[in-house]
Amino acid sequence: MLKRGGRSRLLRYIDILGPWVGVILCFIVIGSLEPRFILPGNISAIIVDASTYILLAVGMTFVITGGGIDLSVGSILALSGVVMTVLAKDTAIDPILAMVVGLAAGTLLGLVNGLLITKLKMPDIVVTLATAISYRALVHVWIGARVLAGLPPALTYLGRTRLLDGLLPVSVIVAVLVVAVADLLLYRRTRFGRYTIAIGGNRTAAIHAGIPVDRYKIYTYAFAGFMAALAAVIRLGNLDTYTAYLGEGYLLPTIAGVVIGGTALYGGIGRVWGSLGGALFITMLINGLVVLGLSYYWQQFTVGVLIVLAVAVYTVTGLRQSRGVGGGG
Repeated sequence: MLKRGGRSRLLRYIDILGPWVGVILCFIVIGSLEPRFILPGNISAIIVDASTYILLAVGMTFVITGGGIDLSVGSILALSGVVMTVLAKDTAIDPILAMVVGLAAGTLLGLVNGLLITKLKMPDIVVTLATAISYRALVHVWIGARVLAGLPPALTYLGRTRLLDGLLPVSVIVAVLVVAVADLLLYRRTRFGRYTIAIGGNRTAAIHAGIPVDRYKIYTYAFAGFMAALAAVIRLGNLDTYTAYLGEGYLLPTIAGVVIGGTALYGGIGRVWGSLGGALFITMLINGLVVLGLSYYWQQFTVGVLIVLAVAVYTVTGLRQSRGVGGGG
């Protein structure tokens, strides 16, 4: 085992550099195997796709830091997405208002998760697995096999617009701004951040310290729901279309990005900026596997292996053993 000082320094270096080393390796290795991977158009597509995963990862970072897990983020993305899409296309409601309603719906769905977990004293993984299935079922009941295309420009603005002659996607600006604000919430002396870290680090100690544990746990799930709904706005803009399968397959890459970015799966330590790097790395890796012609199942297998490796690194080296010891994102 490493001594505490050396462990802390190594932890910091791994958290800061780990995801970005992965990004560089992806660029070099996959780019050498398939030159199409490093073409400007593909790199731009990777960055745009990453913005969705970054937003999901930010919400998941708060939930995991607070000692929970949310398996329903992809389903919340889909259900809040169908709310805003149907309102914008099939009613006289202004698309901006439809977007606001969709964001509120995502927050409410996350709130339901938090209430079920805290009020019924049920395990996070059981509740969010059940709601993931239920929310997705509602999407299929509501939309069926319909494909909603040609969405109103106001609804797709954040996901489709590019500034500086097409070089800077607005979705990327949104994602980075969200990460910056989330970092301020988690590590810059806000009560929400302090309590979330304390609850994830040692729930019993947090209760004895007078922290309203259930209330702040509910807040983390509501926040994750809001972030999933915001990710839906970005994704709808990217695609300019909606189907009932929106958001499927997003859960595993989201968790992988968070874990690779340095957030501890058992809670108490969250790295928001690390989650950004982890989400970008995972997006780049998945894109690279697609470019190389590997199937969806090999993509999922690779992401699963990466989660195991990321957790194993911290376990074997003795990192992450001191709960509640965090640092800036």
